[in-house]
Amino acid sequence: MRLKKLPVGICLSVVAAAFLSAQEPAPPAGAGPGRQAGAGGRGGNRGGGAAGDQAAGGGGRGGGEATAAQWTSPNPEAAKWIAQAKQLAGNDPDLMFDEGIFCQAGRGASNENRATVGVPSSEPKLTPFPAPNPAQVVGMQRLFDNFYWVGQTGIGAWIITSDNGYIVYDAMNNTADARDIIVPAMVKAGMDPKNIKYLVFGHYHGDHTGGGRYLQKISGAKAVMHWADWELYLRPFRAAGGTGGFVRNGTPAPEDLEPMTRDIEATDGMEITIGNRQKVTATIYQMTGHTPGSLGMIVPVRYENRDHPILIVTAGNAFPNINAFIGGYEHIWDIGIQRKVESVMQAHPNTNMNLLARTKYVNDNYGKIPKNPLLYGAERTAKYINIVRACSRAHIALTGML
Repeated sequence: MRLKKLPVGICLSVVAAAFLSAQEPAPPAGAGPGRQAGAGGRGGNRGGGAAGDQAAGGGGRGGGEATAAQWTSPNPEAAKWIAQAKQLAGNDPDLMFDEGIFCQAGRGASNENRATVGVPSSEPKLTPFPAPNPAQVVGMQRLFDNFYWVGQTGIGAWIITSDNGYIVYDAMNNTADARDIIVPAMVKAGMDPKNIKYLVFGHYHGDHTGGGRYLQKISGAKAVMHWADWELYLRPFRAAGGTGGFVRNGTPAPEDLEPMTRDIEATDGMEITIGNRQKVTATIYQMTGHTPGSLGMIVPVRYENRDHPILIVTAGNAFPNINAFIGGYEHIWDIGIQRKVESVMQAHPNTNMNLLARTKYVNDNYGKIPKNPLLYGAERTAKYINIVRACSRAHIALTGML
């Protein structure tokens, strides 16, 4: 293992108060432009945080959410940015689909957006796979030679593998998810959970950190989070006299009632390395906005005998204010373009490129497909990021956020 910093956070009633609410019921699917049958429309105007993070714990959106009517009849400034997003998409069916995801009410991040999402009209032909409520366990999905997603339709965790240890990014809602979903899937895939070297958390919310203590206890892994989010993560434990928790969904297990060990405070540009002969180095970057210490990460994934850098973000584009947009979201997007990333994903499926329909297709046909639809390539991914940026600017213009 190698860790390197580059230059450039008592009683059960208190515990229960710290729990976050479960996912809201999913609305019925509709049909929208640019999507195959079964695709969602342009969504409603529900607020809340990034995909899967409810208003109870996901953070607000600051200036509010633009309505479907505003997106349909935008003001001139917003119309300029929507037109730019469409121009970037051109005739590319995947990018046209992405423009429809992000230039709409909810900006692709609301529960309604995720529950009604369709698939692009591109090859390979995919079957829509919404994120229903109650959530359904999907299990381990192999996306690249050394890169997996495991979880359920609301939230999951990333696993980066090497010849000596793993990095796990996020840990789902609670001990039960880590114990009953993540660990069994790892064992079934031939991985030893005791060999997890690092636990990296995109942000402190309970649906990302809830299973962290269990995984840390069984593996001795070093937990990595920004200092500000460490403080926010630890606050309810301290308030409950050391036996509280910030977990989500279900009856607390013993590991839910004690915090993770505060091991590593992540900084912008920090590298973490696993492996001996097959080293994998992931680079952490700040993505301030969804929470004060939100983090993303660039990982070199292996596919068809070549490394492909991909960007993991911790929120789609649900920034709460203009400062978060410029200093956090644009910051990591710009780094992604500079690093020539070939895909953008997050632990909540059906928001970024990791649609459940795509991940299931890749996993179910791994080693038998001529092209991995999760890899856009550097040029198309740069367009994708700039489509998200343009739709974000349209949102700013529609809401008057400054």
